[in-house]
Amino acid sequence: MADKTETEPHPNREMLPVSNAGSANAPMLYFEDAPTFGHMNGIIQVTLEAVRLYSEPPGVKRERVVVAHMRMNIPAARSLRAALDGALLIAAPSESHAKN
Repeated sequence: MADKTETEPHPNREMLPVSNAGSANAPMLYFEDAPTFGHMNGIIQVTLEAVRLYSEPPGVKRERVVVAHMRMNIPAARSLRAALDGALLIAAPSESHAKN
């Protein structure tokens, strides 16, 4: 089954115009874990990691590497959490597709 690519607007949010002028240069982040997080002086901190594979005799070595250090204020963290919750809800199998 193909992945859903649906998007939904954030509930209760005023839609403001967004410039796409910088979107071509915006980084694309891929990560596999968010192992560390914290809070200091009103700033939420989250570290994102991915696994890197490379050849090293006699085989392949796996190495966890930090790919981003996220920093955000509390309203931004709540917005990110709402976006992730919404995306996970869209990705969840519907009851009609659930196995019995």
